[in-house]
Amino acid sequence: MKHDRPETFYGSCVRAHGQRCPAKILRLFIAKVKNISAIDVISRAKELKFSFAEITQLENLISRYESHEPVSKILNKRGFWNSEFFVNEDVLDPRPETEIIIERTLEVFSKNQEFNFLDIGTGSGCILLSIAKEFPKSRGIGIDISEKAVAVALKNKSDLRVQNAEIKNVGWSDFCPQQKFDLIVSNPPYIKSADILDLDDNVKNFDPHLSLDGGKNGLEAYEQLSDLIKNWLKPNGKILLEIGFDQHDAVKNIFESKGYYLANSHLDFQKIRRVLEFTA
Repeated sequence: MKHDRPETFYGSCVRAHGQRCPAKILRLFIAKVKNISAIDVISRAKELKFSFAEITQLENLISRYESHEPVSKILNKRGFWNSEFFVNEDVLDPRPETEIIIERTLEVFSKNQEFNFLDIGTGSGCILLSIAKEFPKSRGIGIDISEKAVAVALKNKSDLRVQNAEIKNVGWSDFCPQQKFDLIVSNPPYIKSADILDLDDNVKNFDPHLSLDGGKNGLEAYEQLSDLIKNWLKPNGKILLEIGFDQHDAVKNIFESKGYYLANSHLDFQKIRRVLEFTA
């Protein structure tokens, strides 16, 4: 393959790799290799030149895609709510259904309201930082037992220039806040341990199992949190929890047995009850 005519090389590149991944994905990979936008890949196609090292890098990205690694993990970025977050193998990939937590928070609190909130198991920080950006007078804390996840969340906090959120590397049972919270949110692990291996390859092989494994019955996190949260929540405070597709009744029973009141169940885009809203 001759590289002296860039328009020939680009066309040859598309022909060589077009069967291995969709054209849209290929453009994203080329954009990453060349450190330009995907739009620029199209507009500058005839002038693009690639070194041998860049061709090797592109081959590696495509091979990762063929191994079912999510595009977001390959590109190290994922859009969530109104921001783009850095992601890697140390954090759960942010998903659209989790945005319900942000939507509901916007319905409960006014934009200029001062309130304290806690994000339990913050991971990439996508929930914590999205709420903090929407409510500049709020104060948020995100906690996570994973030191590597906390490093990712701190990077996102810096990249997004969020000042009103704090991130702590601490396990739930060791967390001792100095104040109580008006709002507690969480997307905890809720997959049954035995079901992990049945997940799609792009989840079980590339999302941290610590963020997926909810124990034997998938409910261990909710059982722990129902005991812990009572010490952290203000009277009449709100709790927003993401749950698995078939866990509504079980999680409702767990929290109601500890004196919480189920105020609402929020549906995702597939009409599945995805977020439960409790009050103290």
